[in-house]
Amino acid sequence: MTNDNSTVSQAARHFAHTLPGDQQTYVQEAFRFARWVGEERPVAEIRPPDVEAYVESFGVNSPNATSRAEALKSFLTYAHKQKLMPDKLVTHVRVRRTAAARARGPVVKEQKQEVPLTAEGLQALTQELEGLKDQRPKIAVDLRDAMADKDFRENAPLDAAREAQGQLEARIRELEQTLRNAVVISDTSRGDVAQIGSSVVLQNVSSGSKLTYLLVSAREARPNEGRLSIESPVGKAVVGRRAGDEIEVTAPSGAIRFRIESVTA
Repeated sequence: MTNDNSTVSQAARHFAHTLPGDQQTYVQEAFRFARWVGEERPVAEIRPPDVEAYVESFGVNSPNATSRAEALKSFLTYAHKQKLMPDKLVTHVRVRRTAAARARGPVVKEQKQEVPLTAEGLQALTQELEGLKDQRPKIAVDLRDAMADKDFRENAPLDAAREAQGQLEARIRELEQTLRNAVVISDTSRGDVAQIGSSVVLQNVSSGSKLTYLLVSAREARPNEGRLSIESPVGKAVVGRRAGDEIEVTAPSGAIRFRIESVTA
């Protein structure tokens, strides 16, 4: 295979055909790299800054950074031997760990904890994740352009691109973790008891003003949109109560009493 017009995704597919079945992690990494740099981009156009920026996106925070780097090296070595890449880019796969990351020591695997979500919340978080992943190619281009300036000492665009990439990847990891542990709540069988997924109407006992909230998990809370976290002070006070009950919530201005006007599933 020596087609100089091959795209990164085509190279990844050919690479996959050369591997035994027990090396699927290598295949996954090759396709992950293709999505990050642009699947339809000619593989011959991949340059050191692309590889360095990609590795930097997972180097510090990924618990399997070393294995991912090895898989990427294997793909780049294959592409170079097949004369798809003019440069030997494997030397640019270097996982850097910050001093803070080294001080934390080995990563301890987090125990899975179920995250209850409403069906609407699950859909919203899934759409957000897809939208963020769609931003990766643009950030890769920004990083590549900024890294073209070899004077990194005062490279504000590079710093800005790295910060944007860090924030993007952090939010992607957070959403992926949430969705992995997500449990969609079904219609509650006790519609008269306030719980996650319930819609509640609260009346301020002093002022008479009313508020309507949908009780949701902290991951999908949007108080300004009427989606109240069950972990918030008001949410904690409401959960488990029924219409007609009164609750008291401590606020910076003092204690506030609410009457629960209604609870619906």
